Amino acid sequence: MVVDIPSVADLKQAVEAGQRITPGDVSMISHAESELTGRGPLRGGPAATAQSLAMRQMNFDTKFEEVSRKPQSHITHEDAREMQAAEGRAFSRHPGRGSVSEQVRAIADRNELLGIPPVPTEVPVYVTKDDAREAQRAESMVYGGQIPRQGMAAQMQSAADKIDNVRRDIW
Repeated sequence: MVVDIPSVADLKQAVEAGQRITPGDVSMISHAESELTGRGPLRGGPAATAQSLAMRQMNFDTKFEEVSRKPQSHITHEDAREMQAAEGRAFSRHPGRGSVSEQVRAIADRNELLGIPPVPTEVPVYVTKDDAREAQRAESMVYGGQIPRQGMAAQMQSAADKIDNVRRDIW
């Protein structure tokens, strides 16, 4: 079976155009290059380049998942810088209009304009009754109108009640 192996330049051009390099692509290129050379992939060759590009894209995906799990009000300019760097490496070009990192930057700009400070990770975060209500609503939707007794929402409600009791005792 003869497989056309893309050149390093073709791989880079495809990635710059937004194409994804999958682990399957890397495997196929590596296998074909090994058959062609008789001793394995070449350093700096198409298989090594495909592997490197695929890893950069996976790193971008990981950063995207990390940022997308954050509440929008907690997205900072640091998140935007990290997202832009990851996206630039993943597609070997500066992210342009409509890019993911541009959208993250717009959210960070809005947060700064509104004066929404990010929640520092070193400071303990307290559960409010509103948080508990939201969790109860979500669990109710998942469990067909029921809220499990030992579920996350019940634990959040208990924590919010304890915090309120402490605040009442202090004031």
